[in-house]
Amino acid sequence: MSFKAKILLTVLAIVSFDGVASFISRITQFEYTRLMWVSFLIYVLVGYWGAYRRGFVYGMLLGAVAGLTDSTLGWFVSRMIGPFLQTSVSTLDPVLIASVVVIVTGSALVFGSLGAGVCKLLGRTRMADA
Repeated sequence: MSFKAKILLTVLAIVSFDGVASFISRITQFEYTRLMWVSFLIYVLVGYWGAYRRGFVYGMLLGAVAGLTDSTLGWFVSRMIGPFLQTSVSTLDPVLIASVVVIVTGSALVFGSLGAGVCKLLGRTRMADA
C-alpha cells in the first residue's frame, strides 16, 4: 500500500473515531476525555503501520499526521457533535487552538515513534529486495 493511501486511511480513521466517540459520549453521558487513551493507542498503531515495510521515519510521520488530524479535523467534528464533558470548555481563541495543535501533534509524534520502534525491533520496517 502506498504511503499516500496510508495517510488518507489514517485521516479517515481519526475523524471517524472522533465522530463516533463524540456521538456515543453524548448519547450515553460518558465523559469524552476518558477516551484519550484510545487516541494514544491509535497513534502507536498508526506509527507501527506507517513504519511497516517502509521505515522508522514513515511511522513517525504517520503518527504526526494522525495527531495533526486529531487536533484539527477531528476536534472540529467532535465540537460539532458536542460530546458529553463534565467540565466546561473555555472560549476557543487562536492561542489555545495553536497550543492544542502543537501539543497533540507532538504527542502523536512520540506515540507514533513508539509504534515505529516496535515495528523496527520486530524487523518489519523495510521491504525485502525483489
